[in-house]
Amino acid sequence: MDNERRRHAVTPWMVVLLVAAWLNLGMGGLGDSDVVTKIPKPERSFLVELVDAADVSFALRDFSMSGLTMLPVTAGKADISLDFAEILEARMYLQDDRVLARVLFRNQTTREFMIEPDLAFYGLTDWGKLKIKAENIRRITFLGRADKPLPAGMRTD
Repeated sequence: MDNERRRHAVTPWMVVLLVAAWLNLGMGGLGDSDVVTKIPKPERSFLVELVDAADVSFALRDFSMSGLTMLPVTAGKADISLDFAEILEARMYLQDDRVLARVLFRNQTTREFMIEPDLAFYGLTDWGKLKIKAENIRRITFLGRADKPLPAGMRTD
C-alpha cells in the first residue's frame, strides 16, 4: 500500500514542472498574432499617402480594402462601393461606433459617408507590409495608379 501511495504522491519536482509548463503557455503565443505576413493582392495597384490617428504618414502601393480597390460606405440606408480611381482624398473621423468619411472626388465634389470601423486596409511600404483598421485612419490621399504605364515622355526604357 505504501508503494501505491508513493507512486501517486505529488513531488516538489512535479509542482515545479507543472508551474513551468503553465508559464510557458503565456510565452508561446497561442493567441492571434499582430504580425502582418502577407497582404491581399489587389486587382489594381494604387499609390496612396495614408496618415494614421497618431499622425504618422505612410507612402503605400498596392493599397486595398481586403484586396478590393473600392471603399465600402453607407449613405442613409444604401450600401455603396466607391471606386478608388474616382477618389482624390478621404478624411476619416471616428464617431461613436462608426467612422465618418468625408470624400473628395476627382470631379472636385465632396460627400460624407459612413464606414465600419473594423474594416481592414492593406498596403506595401518600401520597408514592410501594412494593415490598418478604418477607425485608425485620419486621411488617405490617392496619388494615382501604379499599374498604369507612364506617358511616352516619362518612360525610362
